[in-house]
Amino acid sequence: MTHIDSNASTAHDDEQQQNQHHPDPTHQDFHWIEGIQQGSLYGNLLETTLDISTGIQACLQLIYTSKLEREANEDAEPAHKAAPAIGIVLADQLMRMSIASAGLLRDEARRQVECLNDMEAMDAAV
Repeated sequence: MTHIDSNASTAHDDEQQQNQHHPDPTHQDFHWIEGIQQGSLYGNLLETTLDISTGIQACLQLIYTSKLEREANEDAEPAHKAAPAIGIVLADQLMRMSIASAGLLRDEARRQVECLNDMEAMDAAV
């Protein structure tokens, strides 16, 4: 004997009715690459590299300019001191995130190099 969960089927029916009254979302994932390379192994690596390296660069710029501002404040008169963009704790967190992000990017590039080399070795064996 089959038991049908009436609550599950009712919830499914309610969801279908809601979808009939609301248009589908228009969001599409952002991609730097257009065309046939979009979604390819190489294309994904390039997009990931661009995103991560841009984030690392932004973090390092914030860290560096804030460090310079703190150093300048040590020699400045109280009236001429300026607040750094970020505090020491946040700078430390951004530095650690930058280090971890660079490591993840390196590991992914290494993994993809190994995959390409494995594919090349398989092609050579055939």
